[in-house]
Amino acid sequence: MTNTKPKYRRPLNNHQILLLQTLYKFRFATAALITESQQANHVRVISSRLKILADQEYIGVNYDSSYKIKGKPATYYLLTKAVRYLREQPYINESTLRSIYHDKRATEPQIAHRLHVFKIHNYFKHTYPGRFSFYSKSELLGKTYLPKQRPDAFLQDKTSDQAYMLDCLEDTMSFWTLRKIIKRYIYYAEHEIWEKNQSTPQPTVLIVCESKQLQKKVSRIIAKELDNTYSDPKFLTTASEYFNDGTDIWSNVLEPEKLISL
Repeated sequence: MTNTKPKYRRPLNNHQILLLQTLYKFRFATAALITESQQANHVRVISSRLKILADQEYIGVNYDSSYKIKGKPATYYLLTKAVRYLREQPYINESTLRSIYHDKRATEPQIAHRLHVFKIHNYFKHTYPGRFSFYSKSELLGKTYLPKQRPDAFLQDKTSDQAYMLDCLEDTMSFWTLRKIIKRYIYYAEHEIWEKNQSTPQPTVLIVCESKQLQKKVSRIIAKELDNTYSDPKFLTTASEYFNDGTDIWSNVLEPEKLISL
C-alpha cells in the first residue's frame, strides 16, 4: 500500500511558528484573517503555509462541502502535535494548552466568537498602529488583577497608563447571558480588584456587539445595572458594523448617540 503521508519533515520555520503562535492566541483563524493581521500580500501564500502545517498534523481544519455552498471559509486550530511543540516555549500557559485539546469539538458559535475577537484585534492593529498591546483570553490566565471570568481581550495603551478590558457579544446571546457579563464587570468594580493589585486607573470596559441592534439592547442593560450600583465603572460600546468607519465608533451609555474615539 502506498504511503500517502508527506515526506516534508524539516524543522518548523519562522513563518510556520508564527502561525502556531497566532492560533494559540486566537484559537481559531481563517486564512483571510491571518493575511490581514500579517499584512501579507496574498491569501494564497498564507493558505499554502497552513496546508503544510495541516499535512504535517500540526493543525486541524474545519471544512466540508457545506462550507463551499454557504460561502464559509475554512477555519484552523491547533492539534496535539502543535501543543507538544508549544509546551517547550517560555511564553506558553499550561492551562491554556490543556484547554486547546477541546478545540476539535468546538461548536460553530464558539468558533465564530473566536473569529470575532480576531477581527477586532485586526481593527486595533491597523487603525492604531503600534498604540496598543492586545492580549487575548488565552494569554490572560493567571492574571489575578482581572475578573475571574477573563475578558475576551485586555488592551494596554502604550501612550498612557490607560487599559481596557474587551468583550465581544453576538446576536445569539440571551438577555440573561448579556446581563451576566455586564454584572460581572460591575462586581469587579465594586470589589476594587484592580485597585488592590495595580496603581494605574481602572480599565475601561469595551463592549463590541455583533450588530447595532444588539448594541442598543446592551446599552440599555448597562444603564439599568449602573443605576443599581455605587461603583462607577466606565463602559463604551460599539458594533462591528462601525469597524470601517475609522476611530469615532464608541458610545458612552450616558450619551448613546455621540460617537467618540479612544
